[in-house]
Amino acid sequence: MSHALKQVGAGPWALHNSFLIRNELLATEQQTVLSGLGNTMVRLPILALSILVSSALATAQTVMEGAVQDLSGNPIHDAKVVLQHTNGVPAQISNTNSNGRFQFAAVDAGAYQIKTDASGFYPALYELTVRPRQAISLTIELQPAQAVQQTVEVKELYRTVDPEKTGSSQTFTREDLEALPDPLVENTNNLVANLMPGASQSHDNFINVRGNEFSLHEFINGTSFLDNTQPQFGPGVSPQIFETVDLMTGGFAPEYGNRFGGVLDITTRSGATMQGHGDVNFRGATVSNYDLNADYGGQIGKIGYYLFADGFTSGRYLDPPQPLELHDFGQGSRATAQLDWHSTKDILKLLLMGGGTNFQQPNLAEDQAVGRNPDRHLRQHTAILNWLHNFSSNTLISSSLYQRLGSDRVLPTTDPITPLSIASRSTLTVGVKSDISHLWRSHAIKGGIDLLRLRESESFFFDSRGDPDIFPAFSGGQHGGQASVYLQDHFSPVRNLWLDAGARYDRFALVRTGVQLSPRVGLAYHAGRTNTVVHAAYNRFFSPPPIEYSLLASFIGHHAVDPDQRVGDVQAYTQNYFEAGLAQELHPRISLELNAYLHTGHNSFENHEISISRIFLPINFHTARSTGAELIVNMRQLERLGISGRFQYALARTFFYGPVTGGFTGDEVLAPGERITPAFDQTHTGTAQLFYHNRWRSFWSGSALRYGSGTVVERGPRLPQHLTADLAGGFNLWRAEPRRLDLEFDATNISDSRYQIAKESEEIPIQYAPSRTIGGSLKFHF
Repeated sequence: MSHALKQVGAGPWALHNSFLIRNELLATEQQTVLSGLGNTMVRLPILALSILVSSALATAQTVMEGAVQDLSGNPIHDAKVVLQHTNGVPAQISNTNSNGRFQFAAVDAGAYQIKTDASGFYPALYELTVRPRQAISLTIELQPAQAVQQTVEVKELYRTVDPEKTGSSQTFTREDLEALPDPLVENTNNLVANLMPGASQSHDNFINVRGNEFSLHEFINGTSFLDNTQPQFGPGVSPQIFETVDLMTGGFAPEYGNRFGGVLDITTRSGATMQGHGDVNFRGATVSNYDLNADYGGQIGKIGYYLFADGFTSGRYLDPPQPLELHDFGQGSRATAQLDWHSTKDILKLLLMGGGTNFQQPNLAEDQAVGRNPDRHLRQHTAILNWLHNFSSNTLISSSLYQRLGSDRVLPTTDPITPLSIASRSTLTVGVKSDISHLWRSHAIKGGIDLLRLRESESFFFDSRGDPDIFPAFSGGQHGGQASVYLQDHFSPVRNLWLDAGARYDRFALVRTGVQLSPRVGLAYHAGRTNTVVHAAYNRFFSPPPIEYSLLASFIGHHAVDPDQRVGDVQAYTQNYFEAGLAQELHPRISLELNAYLHTGHNSFENHEISISRIFLPINFHTARSTGAELIVNMRQLERLGISGRFQYALARTFFYGPVTGGFTGDEVLAPGERITPAFDQTHTGTAQLFYHNRWRSFWSGSALRYGSGTVVERGPRLPQHLTADLAGGFNLWRAEPRRLDLEFDATNISDSRYQIAKESEEIPIQYAPSRTIGGSLKFHF
């Protein structure tokens, strides 16, 4: 849906939702065209381009079609159209037919250039960003070559809003992410906390997005898993392997399922575009923060290959229960390999990812004094095989086989005084997904099926050593699965109005079975004169129970020592979700978005910790209600000033209502209808980033701000508000193309504000924010 156009070197915010629309050209410039320049590339801003976007949520790849015509609208026959990556590597080549039409099938998401050349016309070049599952239709106008000098009036307009987007999302390409300071893109938690509207910190390193603590659902190359991506559940993936990432918060098409707090729709990098180049990066900072990573990619014949490896440490791995980090060291490694093969009608991709982390579980000072030393080891391995076949110019089929194996071991403390917990879990996911996409007139129709099998094994032992909480030991395993079918359509019934309509059916069974049919509709109306887009959506959601320790939570729900805590199995969360918004272009490089939402549901989720074990079990509340509004101002780089920036503000409230209906209740016994505010609720959240770029040695500097009004203690007061600021800067030390060495300096939380993030309950200690870090990185590109 979001189709972007930018000038070369436009900065980190340049690619977001910018459009160039036919017959709505505003800015005018006089350009002198000299004779003999027939071979000169006509670049923006001396290109008049018309573009219509057919925003199908198709496969992870997409169809790109278009027409080439002269300034009078006459088709240009046999024009050569080259789709290439931003580094100049060709992706596909096409020639226009007698009607001036061309098509590229199975285009991967990412940043591209389109070169168009025809006899008797000046060549043209423009850049665009393709989102995953977005079909695109273009109309390119070429200027006739002149034999004598003349003045040509050139008109241009950069569109910063998407006229067809019925939901809310923010798209970032690899170039965008590489232009950001390292601490902002160190992991997906940092990426989301700074760049996803409505995201705020919750207790124990969780991220809350729009009233959902089980958020950050990853959709990788068109495939999703039920695993939670938070650092206490898995090693996660590095943003450095992303070609694009779409941060989605509302208005989901039926192909998206399972989790809806915040979806990361990820397309991974391909080595076919890297031409035997790569990077080696080293980052070091105070509090034992070190990271060494490298990647390399190339192509042998029709096979592209990409390799990535990363090793990292931190002296503050998890949010500690006091301002000073005690027993909080963590280390880990991650690796990725991708192979892809392209033919005329087929694409095969194999993605392999693996990672592991070993980390200490942080202590209070009194526990540190008696030698409390529990550790945790996480491992995860993922394989995804994608096959895409192009039946015709209008029909694609995409099929995937996917597998993930994860494990978690909680190693007990060796001290004889503090509570002792031993736990382990292992999850195996195996699935197959297939969908077909068809373009028919103004319709982009897609239907698909997703089948998976789960094997979950868990064990748990707890010795309270005087703690009043007593939990029965548990060891067990279970097999289950999920079947999902969906159908969706994106079309325009009348001019300037676009609709998304479809439905999804889910059946999930593990501890218990849940079934739901979920209709989803959305609309977007574009007022071309003011370049305003008004959108609205209604979604019905079905979220299966979290798989992490769901067997243990359900076991305690039936066998708790206290009969009042026997509330049964963890259940699926069902929601009705409403969203409305407005996107407005304020300036050719500045856009404003305003979104509001309301969602209500039954059996809402929250994490609940067993004593001080850092073992989190899911809990269901009878009903939940969340409301909020978000404001986003995005400024692409102002070339004369070299400034770019982004501002986000979110207003949100979430309430849970009793009774507790499933899982591990702990001390959450509620009367029917009794209302509480969850520990992640934060009324006001704001983030801002501002960057300055200069051509001298590619110098840049910037700052990132984060504000929160404070989360609430369940059944208690709100914690104090906080404001933190980061500073960063960098420049090129040495360059001998294609090799170069870049230096970056970073200072995070410069005021050293170790504010209180959240407190889950009276039983659980408060978690504190990271301390100040000073560091930098060296980046060698070869």
